[in-house]
Amino acid sequence: MAVMQPLVLVVGAGVAGLTCARELTRRGVPCVVLERGPGIGGRCGTLDLDGQPVDHGTPFLHAESREFGLELDALGDAGKVRGWPLRVREDHRSRLAPGLRGQRRMARHGGVGELPASLARDLDVRCGRGIASLTDAGEHIRLTLDDGSTLEAPFVAVATALDDALALVAGEVAGWPGAAARLDGMKQLRWVPTLTLITRYLPGARDLPFDLWRPASTAILGDVIVDSGKRGSARQPTLVLHARESFSRDYLDRDTDEWASEMLWEVGELLGPWAARPVAFHPHVWRCARLRPDQSMGEVMTFETQRGGCVSLCGDAFAAQAGLEGAYMSGIALGEQIATLPRVRELVRA
Repeated sequence: MAVMQPLVLVVGAGVAGLTCARELTRRGVPCVVLERGPGIGGRCGTLDLDGQPVDHGTPFLHAESREFGLELDALGDAGKVRGWPLRVREDHRSRLAPGLRGQRRMARHGGVGELPASLARDLDVRCGRGIASLTDAGEHIRLTLDDGSTLEAPFVAVATALDDALALVAGEVAGWPGAAARLDGMKQLRWVPTLTLITRYLPGARDLPFDLWRPASTAILGDVIVDSGKRGSARQPTLVLHARESFSRDYLDRDTDEWASEMLWEVGELLGPWAARPVAFHPHVWRCARLRPDQSMGEVMTFETQRGGCVSLCGDAFAAQAGLEGAYMSGIALGEQIATLPRVRELVRA
C-alpha cells in the first residue's frame, strides 16, 4: 500500500500539537509531528531520573470541561493519584493556585507525561527535528530543518511556545494578507518565565506536611512541590522548586549555578538546612512557562499565502481556557478546522 505524503506538518509535540495531530489522524488527514527536543510533552513532560519519574513542569492534571475530564479519565485508574495535591499550603496573600478550586485533579504515579504519551499513540512523531526556517513555497509551506533537510506540505500547524512560534513565523508571514495586525496582537501577550530546580535527597530525608506549598513571603521561590509524594513508597525524596516571576526574569540569562545556589539557599531557609544540601540537583529553564492571567488571542490563528499554503498556530495562547486544558482544546479546534477545509477533503480523496 502506498504511504500518503503528509498534508499537515505539525511543529511541536506538546499537548496542543499532539491533540491537533490526533484529531487530524482521526479524520483521515495524514500528518507528521516534528519535535526539536528528545522527547514529547513540553510543559506536560516527565523526566526519568535514575528510574524515578519527576514532573518538572505541570505538577498535576486538572480539568474543568467535561471533554478534557474524559480525556484524563481515559488514562485509567491504574497509577492515578486522585485529588493530588491532597495537602496544599497557601499562605495569606499568596496567589490562588491554578487548578485547585472547583476542578477535578489528579497526579499519576508514572508522571503527567502519561497524558502526552497517550495522545501520541499511533501518531508519526519525529523527535530531534528542530526547524530552522519556514518559507512560502506557493501552494505549499517549506520547513527547513536544523540539519539542512527540507519538508513541504500544504498546511503547517505550529504548536510551540509563543516566543518560538513568533520567531519561526513572524518574519515570513508578516506580508501575507491580514497578518500584520494579528501578529501585533500576539506580540503584546505577556508570558511568565520560570526557573525550575529539581532537588533530590538521601532516603530517609524529613517528611513534609504538604504536597504543594505556595509561600507568600519569599523573594525567590513561588512553588515548593513534593514530587516524590506521588510515586508511592519506593522513591527517592525529591522536591521541584519553581521560582517567582521577578526572580526568573532577573536571572533568566545568568549562569545556572548562580540562580540554583540562590534557590537552594532559600529552600534551606524555608524547610531547614537539610533542604539546601541535596545529593543532586537538576536545573531547567522555562522561558514561556505560562501566560499572565486573562491574556490570550482566544482562538486558533491561521495565515494564508496568495496561492493557498496555510500556517496556523495553536496552544493555550490561542484558546479561551488557560493552561494545559486550553492547549488541549485549541489542538482539537485547529485539527477540526484544517480537516474540514474543502481543499483538504479534496486532497484526501485524491
